[in-house]
Amino acid sequence: MKLYLIPLLIISIFLSLVFGEVVIPLNYLINPPGVYRIIVFDIRIPTVISTALIGATLAVSGAILQSLLRNPLLDPYISGTSSGGAFGAVLSYFLLAFNLPFSQIIYISPLVAFLFALLATLLTISIGRRGITSMVVGGVVISYIFSSLLTIMITLLETRFPQIPPLTFWLLGEITITNWSFVLLLIILSSLMIYFALINSRKIDLVSISDEMSYSKGINPNLFRMLWITIISIVVSLIVSETGIIGFIGIIVPHIVRKISSGSSSDLIPNSSLLGSSVMLLSNIVSNGVFGFKIPVTVITSLLASPIIILILVRGFDAEGGQR
Repeated sequence: MKLYLIPLLIISIFLSLVFGEVVIPLNYLINPPGVYRIIVFDIRIPTVISTALIGATLAVSGAILQSLLRNPLLDPYISGTSSGGAFGAVLSYFLLAFNLPFSQIIYISPLVAFLFALLATLLTISIGRRGITSMVVGGVVISYIFSSLLTIMITLLETRFPQIPPLTFWLLGEITITNWSFVLLLIILSSLMIYFALINSRKIDLVSISDEMSYSKGINPNLFRMLWITIISIVVSLIVSETGIIGFIGIIVPHIVRKISSGSSSDLIPNSSLLGSSVMLLSNIVSNGVFGFKIPVTVITSLLASPIIILILVRGFDAEGGQR
């Protein structure tokens, strides 16, 4: 673990507590008076905790997907996981709003979001069996399909329920006020996922190297991949249902971490979780109006990810999809 990532995370948390739509004076952070107490304890702290956990989860998810599927451009956004989860989350409300069949699934909305997140990921993997490029293109296509269907549903829902989150929330993400019940659930699921990834880091490395080597060590690589796709789909669908689609953290962070660490999963996972939290927190500061206006968070992360993606495509891989 790179220890200098810990001070970076502490600084990011501090800045996130201070800056937002309302700037908190430094002397009010410890014992805030009046309305500042509500802002700090009921809004800012749960939002900061959830933002850090979202960043860690998406970064680790991207690192695991890239390793297990041997594709350096995968993350929950590119794989279609996030778009599928968002579609499932909105579908429950859409069926209920228009009194359509199966509207009772509103009571199991998180499960519906998970099922569509899993479906989208599996479709991307099926399309992308021929190589890195085909999987990325397949993921983009699947994401567009679910995003387009999501757009249609939100457009129709807005005609009846203008109070629902707007289309930009679902497609480009926004982390603002989060309730403590969501934070507690996210703490549990994120911690379990990261812990499980750490104790299985050697298995992740084996599967990333060779299926034959995995079988020789008693690991079924296909079942192992399916297990992790399911785990990632569960946690990502929870995140998407609360924040909309947040993209590219899973691409930005693992590639930076690979430059500063050994690249083994035992290093990649903890470092990705620390750096992912910091990148997400700093991106959310910009998103929430530090420059005087709000910007969807995926707009910021996509700008950060673009040079990394271009570098991978231009330098990292040849036309056949193999690493140079």
